[in-house]
Amino acid sequence: MPAPPHPTTVVLPEPINVSPLIRFARWSALGLGVVWGYYRLRQIREYHADIREWHHEKAVAAAAEATKKKKWLAKEEMRYLMKVCSFC
Repeated sequence: MPAPPHPTTVVLPEPINVSPLIRFARWSALGLGVVWGYYRLRQIREYHADIREWHHEKAVAAAAEATKKKKWLAKEEMRYLMKVCSFC
């Protein structure tokens, strides 16, 4: 004797026969959506790669400028110390 079904078991109705034309249209729409998504993702990746490259160039330029300023300030400090200590 089979076990009784669980009280929360979902009983699904029989599937409805769908026209082959409708099934083809659904699968075509799914395929086109996947292809369009792949194309769009490539576009977005290229755009964001350009943005990342720009940010990197900006950071490199800022680091170079900071290094240059740090060297200049160190030279100025040494000149000031030499002037104060009367070594010049």
